[in-house]
Amino acid sequence: MPFYLEPVPLDLVRDHRALIAAIRRQLGDDKPVAVVLDTLNRSIRGSESSDEDMTAYVNAADAIRTAFECAVIIVHHCGIDGTRPRGHTSLTGTCAAQLATKRDAANKIVVTIEWMKDGPDGDVIASELKVETVGKDEDGEDITSCVVVPTDAQTSSKRDIPKSARTAFELLEKAIPRGTRTSSICLWRRYCYAGMVAESDKPDSKQKAFVRSVKKLQEIGAIGIWGNYVWITGQAGQGRTTNNLSGGHQAGQTRTPP
Repeated sequence: MPFYLEPVPLDLVRDHRALIAAIRRQLGDDKPVAVVLDTLNRSIRGSESSDEDMTAYVNAADAIRTAFECAVIIVHHCGIDGTRPRGHTSLTGTCAAQLATKRDAANKIVVTIEWMKDGPDGDVIASELKVETVGKDEDGEDITSCVVVPTDAQTSSKRDIPKSARTAFELLEKAIPRGTRTSSICLWRRYCYAGMVAESDKPDSKQKAFVRSVKKLQEIGAIGIWGNYVWITGQAGQGRTTNNLSGGHQAGQTRTPP
């Protein structure tokens, strides 16, 4: 697989046209499959939290995508709480997909599709790093690097709950009035819109995120819906309880339909 590295830092907003020209000189009539920007912080001049700076960065990345009709992958870090990418929401609001990469307790690398504009959310890919010898240095000692290899745990786990659906589930718990077992869908929707189920403040993004979350929670059997009413079922998928979704209820405390 051909791989090309730009070994010096760049200011993407200022330098993206020169980068496009350099790629064309190197590849000729061929086009890259993907251009990876690693990391956003090292390729932006300005503030990640600035609407103006982040919008300019996204526009520069989009110019690369348009020039080569390829994927542009932006490597970015979460904030201190580890729940969402740092900085202004204009980044997440314009991306086609958001993938979270973490290490689990077994030191495996787990990639979760948190959301995807034109595909399913919640798929999980597990892998691990394997050390390989790639050559010898001037002293004759091994030069090693890592390759990513699949593990036995690699699955397409569509029953796993994406972040937006987990948030919607937790907000449903809050939307159900005390002493009752159901909430109106309208009330739940207001909770979700206010509770940032979507990664963007745009009304259309919030509506799509809510619809996707409702569909996912219905698919796994976490909620029941009848007319304008919604309730939490006693299971969240096959053998799951609401405790697996929110961490706030034990199995004996789940709500049941009316």
